[in-house]
Order: sequence, then structure tokens, then C-alpha cells
Amino acid sequence: MRLPIGVGIATLSGFIALSYEIVWLRIYGFMTEAKPESFALLLSAYLAGLAFGSLLASQYVTGSERPSTRRYSRVRSSLDPLYLIGAFLTISSIAAFLLIPFIAYLVTNYSVSNTQSLLLFAMVAVSLGTVFPLLSHFAIAPGPRAGEHFSYLYAGNILGSTVGSLATGLWLLDVLKLNEFVAYLSIASLTIAIFLMTYERGGGARRRWLLGTYAVTAPIIFFSASPLYEGVYEKLQYQEDYYSGRRFAEIFEGRSGVITVSRSGTLYGGGSYDGQFNVSPIPSNDTNRVRRAYLIAGIHEKPSNILMVGLGSGSWLQVLANHPEVEQITVVEINRGFVEMMRTNEIVASAIEHPKVRIVIGDGRRFLRNSHHKWDLIIQNTIVYWRAHASNLLSREYLELTRNQLTPGGMLFYNTTASSAAQKTATDVFPHVLRYENMMICSDDAVIVDLDKINSLLDDWAIDGEKVLPPAMRAADLRLFDPKDWRGKINWESRESIIARTKDQPIITDDNMASEWWAGDTYP
Repeated sequence: MRLPIGVGIATLSGFIALSYEIVWLRIYGFMTEAKPESFALLLSAYLAGLAFGSLLASQYVTGSERPSTRRYSRVRSSLDPLYLIGAFLTISSIAAFLLIPFIAYLVTNYSVSNTQSLLLFAMVAVSLGTVFPLLSHFAIAPGPRAGEHFSYLYAGNILGSTVGSLATGLWLLDVLKLNEFVAYLSIASLTIAIFLMTYERGGGARRRWLLGTYAVTAPIIFFSASPLYEGVYEKLQYQEDYYSGRRFAEIFEGRSGVITVSRSGTLYGGGSYDGQFNVSPIPSNDTNRVRRAYLIAGIHEKPSNILMVGLGSGSWLQVLANHPEVEQITVVEINRGFVEMMRTNEIVASAIEHPKVRIVIGDGRRFLRNSHHKWDLIIQNTIVYWRAHASNLLSREYLELTRNQLTPGGMLFYNTTASSAAQKTATDVFPHVLRYENMMICSDDAVIVDLDKINSLLDDWAIDGEKVLPPAMRAADLRLFDPKDWRGKINWESRESIIARTKDQPIITDDNMASEWWAGDTYP
């Protein structure tokens, strides 16, 4: 029976270990605002912890008599592998349950850095790393079939890891909140631990004590999860700037990430700024520079059919859905949480049900690649150049894809978040480019800004029955044509000027993803 039990435990432990890794990656990515190095750093810490745990277990397995390891030989004589596996799983269950709130406490109260917190992830992974070596020692008897039996054990572990990554990444994180997921995972791990520690031990006092301890501990984990994890996302996002009572108005957790909204109406995706709920272009009210959306009225002759890649706060969608000349808008958003956030905010909620609007939940690049439709205008105002995977929506290959999906005279209007490399890439793909603030206006035809047309359309532009501008206000009053922005930087720039300014910058390509690591990329 040892081998079947071993394979079963290897499968379950693989599921648990990979599930922990995925949720830790989400948390660490949230802490670091989805910086591209987050995955590599967390994975390194996780694997280092597993490796040290395996090394620790090997001392027991080998039974070395070296003076430095004799203590493990003494342990070996008193504990069987299953009991030891159960003990380490118990430690990992409790530690993993407390890990995230503990990190949140440290980063807010003791200014522990994101990098320093990696040590804590590694320490919890140590106990997980002991499982497989000890399990192999228990389940595999010496002999000619030892290699074959090890392959069964290894296959079970791989199967569990695969199922764990798929189930957690594609399903569980969509249906469970963070505290629920960690609590269930910890209880499951603790359940396995108690089974192992009581297996083959009859009905003795130790067995009864272990079962009694489990009967108390499991409910404690379950019922304490909600209060223990309360405010965790606020602490992890604000860190040393967190204070008691600084809470989010809304939190959405899904498989594509965590979205938060501050009480002031600022939207964050994965811990990073993603916009505000505002549709007013009046300078005194324009906290999110939504005037850039109104500029579209003067850069395209008639944008009847629009594709938006990314939704953000939905402010741009609300503005463009009420554009007098727009007939249809298709929005592709990978995270349905942004749609749910829109539903709860009265400023933008009506755009979801607007007859012009069609919302597709999916990957924008994949949608474009599989679409046979062409668009008058493709808009992208959600990507931040230093986030992980940003190159997928900034590379030359992606821009070429958008170019092929434009109608004659069509335009790509997208946010470079002031990345000089992204702006240079635009000039490499499109023959006509004009920069406005951090937005690139790209086309195969000349880009002409028509002030008179903006004025004409603003007269009739209304959202939810209310005009966006007072009767006396004109387009010039929106400061669309100010030569400099709020930073004192140049607002408008030609293609020729961009090329000259960015001559030392690289072109972003699909095979040069290192561009995401240039956190020091320069602003124009």
C-alpha cells in the first residue's frame, strides 16, 4: 500500500504547492505593481525554499553519521517518514495561512521592502520542499523496480502540479476570495498532514491528541480568515503610506488580477494606477485628462466604427459612446472586473448598456489576430509600459497588426505612458505620427487636427442627458492645444521630432521583451 499512498500524497502535495505559488505570485505582483521582474524574483525565492527543504529532508533520508548531521539520525530513529511529512505539512499549513497578513503587517509598520519580503515566501516554501524526498523514502523500497516506482511518484506530483496550476489559475481565483482560498488550501494541507501523522498508529493517545488538535485548528483557520485578511490589499498597495481607516471602496478579485477603487474614485489594476471615474473635460474637473478622448472628434473625419483595447475605468468608453458620429464601439477587455467596477459607478455605468457598445471579455491581441473586421479607429489607453507583458501591446509586431486592421484613413490612438521606446516604435511602423501628451496618433494618411469640428461636435455632446460643456465654453477652453502639459513638457510633437529625440532608443519587438524592464525609460 505504500506506493499507492505515496502517489496519492505526491499528487495532492503537488496541487497544494503549485496553488500556493500562484497565489503568492499574485500577491507579490500586486505589491510590486506587476513589474516584470516580480515573477522571476518570486519564483527564485520559491524554488530556493524548495531546494533548501529538499536538502534538509535529505539529511534524514541518508541517515548520515557525520558529526554535523547526527541529530538527523537520532530523529530518524524516533520518527517515520509519514509522521515527519505530516509535521512539515502542518508547519506549512499554518505558516502559509499567516504569511500574507504578516507581510502586510511588516510592510506597513516596519517598512519591510518588497525584496526583503521574498525571504518570508522562501521560508514557507522550505517546509513544502521536504515533502517529496521524505515521501520517496517512505513509498519506494530498494530494489530493481525502485526507478520505476519513483517515476510513478514523480508523475503523480507532476499531475497534481498541473491540475493545481490550471484549477487555481483558471477557476478557483475566479470563484474564491483571497482569504477563502488560502483558508481552504491550508485546511486541505492540514487534513493531509493529520492523515499521515495518524496512519499506521492505531488508536493510541497520540492519535487522539492529533485528531483533537485538528478538530480545533481547522475551524479556527476557517473562521479567523476573514478578520485576519481584512485590509490586506490596502496594506499591500499603500504599504508605508497606509493608515488605519484607509480602506478601498471596492475590491474585485478574479483570475486576471485584483482591481481596487479608492474612496476618492481612483481605480487601480494589480496595485497600479489605472484611471479615475470622470467624463468632464473641463480643466478644473479633468483629473484623468479625459480631454484626450474628446480630441478624437477633431482627428478623424468620421469614426463610425471603433475598437477599444482595454477598458480601464470606462470613462473613455462613456465619452465615445456618446460621440455624435460614433455608430459602434467594440471593447475587448481581458479582466471582467473592470466591467463589474463600471456597473457600480454612476458616472460610467450607463455605457455598459449603451446600444452602440459591445463588450468582449478576452485578450486584445488575440482578438485582433482572429478578427476579419476593419476599424476606423483603434483606441488603447490602458497599458503601462513597465508592467509585465506590456510589450504585447506596444511591440512593432502588434502595431503592424493594428495597422492591417484599419480602414482607409483609419487611425491608431494609443497611450505610450511617455515611453520614448514605445513612441519610436510607432514611427517605425506608421508613416504619419503625431504625439499629443502621452498619446500617439498613428495613420497611413496625414494626421490633421480640426479645431472647428471639435467645437461643432461639443455643442451637441451630451452624456446621460447632460451637455458635457457649458454653452459658452469652446474647445480652446479645454486647453487641448496648450504647447506644454502639466509637467512643463511639450504637448504636441511631430514624427520627425520624435525620430530625432528617440534616435538612441530601441524598437520594441516581440523578441525583445527586455523593454519591459526599462523602468528608467525617459519622458519626452
